[in-house]
Amino acid sequence: MLQPLAPIEDSRKTLSAQVHERIRDAILKRLLKPGARIDQNQLADNLGVSIVPVREALKRLEVEGLVSIVPRRGAFVTEISLSHLDDLYYARALIEGEAVFRAVPRLRSEDFTVMGAMIEQMQAMTDANDVTGYITLNRKFHTHIYAALNNQHLMQIIQNLLDRSELYRYRYMYTTRDVAVVHQEHRAILDACIRRDPAAARDAAVQHIQHAQRAIHEYVESDQP
Repeated sequence: MLQPLAPIEDSRKTLSAQVHERIRDAILKRLLKPGARIDQNQLADNLGVSIVPVREALKRLEVEGLVSIVPRRGAFVTEISLSHLDDLYYARALIEGEAVFRAVPRLRSEDFTVMGAMIEQMQAMTDANDVTGYITLNRKFHTHIYAALNNQHLMQIIQNLLDRSELYRYRYMYTTRDVAVVHQEHRAILDACIRRDPAAARDAAVQHIQHAQRAIHEYVESDQP
């Protein structure tokens, strides 16, 4: 049974974007459980909208890897899968590691200032237990580096991998996380960038992704019946 969601009210965004945001948030916070069938009519009633923006949102969420749409059966929240998790983070380490390596020579001193401020903000957010804010800013920290490459195709690939990672990241962050280690890893990435050491930055980024993969894998494995 879906817990009640607040009706759509924010007129600054399109209706479709607001519905997508609400359903996505419900999935990531496990108000809609992994594997659950999504009642589109109930969602539409809950949000006070027609069925059309709900269907549009679900199609977008399918692209992001959070929903599976099965012909003649309906839409389902993506199941948690250890093999999917491991494959996903393996791909991220390969692609993001190379992206960091190639981005380092293009970063400017202003970028380092922005990244340093982001690390401080993330520390404040973990202190305040602001999981949503932390994950959003963590994503901005990493994509800020990749943006230096000015390669839209690469960024789209990385954004898609990050979208698919969030189902696992939220589940883990809402339970336990060695945040001190994570902040140290972010600082190691930034320090290598400041030193203009592409290889060290790549190694730090890959280790950061691999650490997250191992931690999430262990948590999900222990949480399964």
